[in-house]
Amino acid sequence: MKYNQKRTIFGITLTKRAWNNILIYAVLLLMFLLYYASPRDNGSTSEQTNTEVMGLIPGHLDLQQIIIDDQTLEHSNNDWRCRQPCSLSKQQSENVARTWLSLRMQPTELEPTAKVVDVYLYFGGDQTATVEIYTEPRLLLRLPQQQRVFEPMDVTIESLLGR
Repeated sequence: MKYNQKRTIFGITLTKRAWNNILIYAVLLLMFLLYYASPRDNGSTSEQTNTEVMGLIPGHLDLQQIIIDDQTLEHSNNDWRCRQPCSLSKQQSENVARTWLSLRMQPTELEPTAKVVDVYLYFGGDQTATVEIYTEPRLLLRLPQQQRVFEPMDVTIESLLGR
């Protein structure tokens, strides 16, 4: 073996091929360490998605009617009225409608069990939405069209139903 084929680094004499192999293994080891030692973003992304707070009704939709059990709330002339027969006053009707319009919620993985009522929302342009209200394990809203469950923020079942 010729002398120009050997290299001495840190007092270790090896051939060029041996030093190349050591460099390759060192780079692979460094890549392995950096990959597994770095913090993961996968878990934090899914947590961020789960804690995302969103509104029930998009801003571009115009809510026209809310049907809760046998009570129908209708939007006309910039106010909300309950169609007869109805047990809600005009003020209660406005409060219920305002609650639904400003409802904020976040996705949850909880499984709802005790269904209270279906609420039907009618928008301009013949668009509809159904919201199922559950009280167990806590107040939850299920959107059957999306097959998703949400936890409402800062509301009670009384404010949603007007009872």
